[in-house]
Amino acid sequence: MRRAKIVVVEWEDASTNTGYWDKNDPERFGPVPTETVGHLIKKDKSAVYLCAEVFHEKGKKITDRRHIHTIPRKMIKRIRELEG
Repeated sequence: MRRAKIVVVEWEDASTNTGYWDKNDPERFGPVPTETVGHLIKKDKSAVYLCAEVFHEKGKKITDRRHIHTIPRKMIKRIRELEG
């Protein structure tokens, strides 16, 4: 069975805060450091595409992918391939 690469994408997500601006705690309103782990579907100049689940046809070729994450390149800090 051919396995897809498993990667960790470190990126900064947008945040929302419904409270008032606090000049003493401006970091509370900044981007949220995030890590997403998944099967790498593809990466191109605009985004990286991961999925949480991969389905195989009788243990061979990939027939389907589910729970897709699309992370814009401009938000990505680093991509690491997991060993194993």
